[in-house]
Amino acid sequence: MKSVFFTFIMVSLMTINSFSQTSSLSFQFKHTAEGQPLELNKTIFTIHNGKKIKLTRAEFYLSNILLFSSDNDSVKVEDSYLLVNAKNPDIKHSVGTFPSNYNFKKIKMFVGIDKEKNHGDPNLYLATHPLGPKTPDMHWGWTAGYRFMAIEGYVDNNNDGIPEQNFQIHSLGDELLFTTFLDVSASQKITTDPFVINLDYVKLFNAISMSGNIIQHGSGTLNKNMLLNAANAGFISPQIILSSQDEVKLESIASFNQNNRSLNINFNDVLSSKNVIIYSQSGQMVFSEKIENAVFNHELSEVSSGNYVITVIDGEKMASKQIFIR
Repeated sequence: MKSVFFTFIMVSLMTINSFSQTSSLSFQFKHTAEGQPLELNKTIFTIHNGKKIKLTRAEFYLSNILLFSSDNDSVKVEDSYLLVNAKNPDIKHSVGTFPSNYNFKKIKMFVGIDKEKNHGDPNLYLATHPLGPKTPDMHWGWTAGYRFMAIEGYVDNNNDGIPEQNFQIHSLGDELLFTTFLDVSASQKITTDPFVINLDYVKLFNAISMSGNIIQHGSGTLNKNMLLNAANAGFISPQIILSSQDEVKLESIASFNQNNRSLNINFNDVLSSKNVIIYSQSGQMVFSEKIENAVFNHELSEVSSGNYVITVIDGEKMASKQIFIR
């Protein structure tokens, strides 16, 4: 009887200990446009209707982060509020902790601030806290709350190729709080410190004409459409890791050249077995081919425009690279 009781106690302690151990979760964001790094006041990119955009400010909030191992099982990351700013692209954002033995496959979060916190006083927080006082200000006032997203810049509306018309799209209001999901089930290895998230600013302007009155502060149609794009149009996507093996640099395997849809790979090793695989950012395989010689040439005509990941396998070595297809 004593042996059974002792065994029960030990199993209980081991169970408690397994749930008490935690791992850190942090996010790092890659700000991009047309597959290239985005630099404020410098990068010019083309949106869906051919207009050219240059951003001078790009900030937005993410909050209330939930990790899902299945549709019915989730863990909330407590007090999870992030202010993402393209001005500081190298920052690693501390999110919080989660149980070490929890294998999550999906991330759910708000683009914006939940109603409870949205109408609070930013002066209750330190300036270093995402909800604390900021310059330029992200807080509109107690009644309206925080700016969920502040996007500013210039758009080329006279078709000379140079963005000249100023725009400001500051989106706020409880009714504009939308949810986004990141599916990481295709990833073979999930690195949580940091967990890398890609941002594609071209998709932020999907179906937005950028004409007429483009100084919009509030919760109007333009503001709503931009936040819907942020949540649902692929603006935010996880970086998928396609192998549990450690990767090597692409140049150690082959030389790679791209002219939009035309891909050229020259492998360094002539004898080893080779594969080229291309995935969408959601992890869906869109192309796969076994290569019989040292040179690979392919016209990628069968996919839509957007960001993709090309994975090159040469024997026991593997390398991946993000590419953009117009």
